[in-house]
Amino acid sequence: MIAKIKGNVEAVNGNRVIVDVNGLGYEVQCPERSINAIEKNKCISLYIQTVLRDDTINLYGFLSLEEKKAFSTLQTVQGVGAKLAMTIIGFFSVKELGNHIGSGDEKSICSAPGVGAKVAKRIITELKDVYSDQSNNYDNEALTKRNSINSALINLGYSQAEALNLIQKIKSDINDGASIEDLIKEALRRSD
Repeated sequence: MIAKIKGNVEAVNGNRVIVDVNGLGYEVQCPERSINAIEKNKCISLYIQTVLRDDTINLYGFLSLEEKKAFSTLQTVQGVGAKLAMTIIGFFSVKELGNHIGSGDEKSICSAPGVGAKVAKRIITELKDVYSDQSNNYDNEALTKRNSINSALINLGYSQAEALNLIQKIKSDINDGASIEDLIKEALRRSD
């Protein structure tokens, strides 16, 4: 997997940039907030999330690790794919998103393009364990566990929807401090 690229910006077209890395051009989709900060012919460093689909490989780029983590976390919510997650990350800063989720502010989340009331409610319900209402900070441990479990289940042959369903079944265990290995075993046990 590609985790990070650093190179010269060859072109900016809509929400996509072409980054030249030693003569190899990578087309990377970026959130709107990032696109506004990217200039052609400048050196840039992007954290990459690679999304594999049946017939395509898409690279999503972020100026910060926090944006990348938020993007990955949003995709663990049922009904939120890469396109909608990218729109949300482009609309809100990570801190704003965390504040809205932590405080249960469904109306603000609905203000992002493409987000309806049902999806906003699902985002709040499924991610309230990741965002703390009191500190409004990202809970990196819960996020890391959730993303690791999701990745492991997909690598074991489960679909994204099946993986998300299993993560929901063990959500309380994630917050109780269980190890990632134990959580994966528990998810597999509950898949029967």
